[in-house]
Order: sequence, then structure tokens, then C-alpha cells
Amino acid sequence: MSEKKYMIFRFVILLLLTSTILTGCGRDNMSAKKPSLNFSELIEHKNIDDISLTIYYISPHILTDIPLSVDNLINSSGVNKIVINSSDLEEHIDLFKKISIEVLIPVKKKSSYVDVRLYYVLESKKNGKLFDVAMWGGGDGSEENSIIVNGIEVKGNDVFYDVIMQFLPENAVKDLNSYLCRAE
Repeated sequence: MSEKKYMIFRFVILLLLTSTILTGCGRDNMSAKKPSLNFSELIEHKNIDDISLTIYYISPHILTDIPLSVDNLINSSGVNKIVINSSDLEEHIDLFKKISIEVLIPVKKKSSYVDVRLYYVLESKKNGKLFDVAMWGGGDGSEENSIIVNGIEVKGNDVFYDVIMQFLPENAVKDLNSYLCRAE
């Protein structure tokens, strides 16, 4: 191999090694990312008449062939869907303010899969999706029942359930409480 080809070969290897190292370093920073969230500010700057909450759920005790993604859940024939309009939502909007940045603790290791049984989204007709929560992530055993908030996996916290419990029918609340081993 000529000297020129050898230098080009070494340069290509160096570029590949450098790009691999930089890509690996970037992943750690991404997993530590916290979702930004301030409901007080969000609601103050939006017309509450423009906001709705949509909840999609199936019993967490139902067995499925594969873990469900958000799209699988929404498009499932057995999904239950509840839409809460702005007038019903307005009197309970303070519940969403309980979801603060302090409860959004990113998981250290992303789960190997999600199995969504409950998904809710706060939307504005004008601005689209403002906030969404998918329950649950899991699979590696380290972060059981993690929750995906605005696309970022965080540790499970009761506040994510508590804000929507009053909108769910009684049988759905019983199913969730039994699945989570919570007293009714």
C-alpha cells in the first residue's frame, strides 16, 4: 500500500472513531433530559376554552400479543376513549398544576419497551398537543412502571394517575388501583 493510501486509510479510521465517541457521549446527555413543564404558564398563555383532555385506556389486566405503543392503543378496537371539553376541564385544571418539574425524574436507563395501557393528551385546537402522558415503560426491571411524559421516560409518580382519576369511570379506576396495588 502506498504511503498516500495508508494516510487516507488512517484518516478515515480516525473519523469513524471520533464520530462513534461523539455519538456515544451525546446519548448520555439525552437520557438525562428533563421535560420542560409549567402548567401555570401554559394555561395563562392559552385560552382555556381552546383546551381539551383526551384519555385512551384499556384494562391493564388484559393480555395482548405484543406490548402496545401509543398508536397501537389509540387504534385498538377495544380502547376506551374519553374527551373532556374545556368547560369540564376548567374546574379541575389545578390538578394538572400538581405535575411539576420536581416529579419529572428521568430514568437512568431507558426501558427496553413500552406497553401503553393508559394515554392522555392535553390539546389546544389552535396549537395542537400541549402535554401527553403514556403509561407504562418497563422491561429491564430497574424502572418498573416508568411513564413517558412528552416523549421522555420518567419515574412513575402517583400524581400522573391522580390528575385523571376523576375523569375515568368507576370500573377503570378499580382496574388501575388493583394493577398499581393501591387502596381504593
